[in-house]
Amino acid sequence: MGRAGLLFLKKVNKDEKIVFYKVLKLLSKKNYSENELRNKLNSVDNDIVNRIIEKLKEKGLIDDKKYSYDIVERYLERGKGFYYIINILKRKGFNEEIINQIRQNFDFEKEYRVAQALIKKRKNKGKNNLFLYLKGRGFSSETINKIIER
Repeated sequence: MGRAGLLFLKKVNKDEKIVFYKVLKLLSKKNYSENELRNKLNSVDNDIVNRIIEKLKEKGLIDDKKYSYDIVERYLERGKGFYYIINILKRKGFNEEIINQIRQNFDFEKEYRVAQALIKKRKNKGKNNLFLYLKGRGFSSETINKIIER
């Protein structure tokens, strides 16, 4: 964390240190959105949570924008489509501004390539079957229609 983070801890009370270390422990295991962290700390005083989250943002330990793009990449690699990914972001509590940026910058060509790779294994299935399979994985109608046409 560095000296600046430790200096922050010298200026806080014992309760705040306990919460800070709890958050660091959580973040050491996996990434969390700001909203997810707030939900995990719902029993803690809001002022303490706000100060800790601001400090973590300053240190780059919480970055919702970066984390949201990581989620997009991870779920595309797992064979999930646009709508599935957007729903994950909403469930994790990302703000609408970040979700709208993802919508505007989403790589539908990459989604198309992912869908193509998925259906190679299902060549002998009918169009209806392929449509339902891809729709269930959250692919956009545009991508599904392009796949089925070819």
